[in-house]
Amino acid sequence: MRSMMSYHSIHVLLLILTATFFASTADAQVICNKFKLITKATGSKLDLSVNTDLPDNTVVMVSVSRSYLEKGNPVMYSVDYFSEKSTVGKWISEHQISVDSNKWKAALRAKQEKMSRLGLGFDVASISDKITVRMVVPISQPDPRFGKRNSKLTGKAVRTTGLRVVEDEIEIDYPLDSPPVGKSPFPSLNPLELEIGQAYVVSRQTPLMPSHNPADPMEALQQMKKIPKWGVFKVLQTVKKRGNPWYKVDAFNQRKYRIGTGWINSTALLGQELKAYK
Repeated sequence: MRSMMSYHSIHVLLLILTATFFASTADAQVICNKFKLITKATGSKLDLSVNTDLPDNTVVMVSVSRSYLEKGNPVMYSVDYFSEKSTVGKWISEHQISVDSNKWKAALRAKQEKMSRLGLGFDVASISDKITVRMVVPISQPDPRFGKRNSKLTGKAVRTTGLRVVEDEIEIDYPLDSPPVGKSPFPSLNPLELEIGQAYVVSRQTPLMPSHNPADPMEALQQMKKIPKWGVFKVLQTVKKRGNPWYKVDAFNQRKYRIGTGWINSTALLGQELKAYK
């Protein structure tokens, strides 16, 4: 009887403790009065840490970037040196980030190539002389003490207008070596918007037709030639047929021996990793 009472008492005690824990968790909140980035640029390296009173498990978004303007577009865009979703605990201690000029220029070039494949290529009008370092505490925090959308996050460092976040941003004077301002190194790589006068390398075997509108389609198929993988064609003319571009081209094999002049249906280029031939 005594052992049964003891077991019952322990069970009740555990229930009380559990209820107290969840009640205290529900009432808990996070206070942030301090959130300041600490940076130091030396050579091609940036030392970065944060001085804050937030809990170590606080999720943060960290980025180091440089901005640029596209020709004919007033909107400012940026390319990252570094971007990471992490926690405050990691950045309490100092970490080193590469801000090498060649690294950023390579990232910009990769973006230009990607956008060219979408038919959205751009020329660079200007590049900022500053590096922007930013850290933000987003509204999606797994710790329930922050509340939904940081509703329980309070303190002097908390932004109370718009999204309820904590953030800091620093701009560092750090001019880029030989900034690649000017015309994009990539013509349009979108198969539906190839440029007249530009030569392209195909990534798979591609049909070269004698006409885009043959009187005898069967005969045209018999006269069809093929541009081999890694062959080259130069766009001479564009004609649209049923909404799809056909390109009149001079074609060459991978050894640059001339195959002949003919027509390529743009649909034969879809899915290919076209490259500009220089």
